[in-house]
Amino acid sequence: MTASKAPRPDASVSMLLNAASKLFRATLLKCLPFAMLAVLSLEIPNLYWVASGHTLSFGMPADTAYWVLAYLASAVTVFIVSAMMLRQRALASGATVDSTAALMAAVHRLPVVLAGWILAQLSLFVGFTLLVLPGIFLLVCYLVLLPVLLFENFNPYTALVRSVQLMQPHWWKALATIVIAVLILLICTLAAAAVLSIVAALLGGEGSAVQAIVAAVTIGIWAIGCVFLSALALTLHSAASSSA
Repeated sequence: MTASKAPRPDASVSMLLNAASKLFRATLLKCLPFAMLAVLSLEIPNLYWVASGHTLSFGMPADTAYWVLAYLASAVTVFIVSAMMLRQRALASGATVDSTAALMAAVHRLPVVLAGWILAQLSLFVGFTLLVLPGIFLLVCYLVLLPVLLFENFNPYTALVRSVQLMQPHWWKALATIVIAVLILLICTLAAAAVLSIVAALLGGEGSAVQAIVAAVTIGIWAIGCVFLSALALTLHSAASSSA
């Protein structure tokens, strides 16, 4: 579903990206606070690790508290993104849904969403561990998992199967759209970091201040990217559902 109408089932990659862009532009300002909270939530375990006197420069921490925080932060992020997607879809359809209503709706669907998310992680782990390619296949199919969990009345396992059924006929187009979107996001992040570093160097800024500014801009860019990826997931789900 987009801000105007759903893309056709046979829509090309450019048409899907265009539809997602329209939805993104129409909902960015009202969904960005959710995305900022989601991105910041993911940083909670890293903030804990740095605050406790450690560094993230030597691989993944082998600390129980860190990983407990990481899983809790991931669950919170899934909840916030669910609320954001609920509001984004409502805005696309012209409905009036405030932040509180979106959060309450997300709370109602949270058990199913979390169970589906856990099952998805387990299936991806098995897929990547065994032959890699099954993991890649499932990863692309799961682009529509959250919309399926939120907007279709399926249990967690059936939602995973439904996601695969929806995306299998459109798998290559979905892969192309997500690769293009992620590449644009990475390029924007690197470009912004480079520009800020150059400006700070010209102005004689200190290293810590530069790092703080770069981190803040990076979080902002990734939050904007989160809104776009949510719009893309909704677009793919709408296009695939109309042909199912």
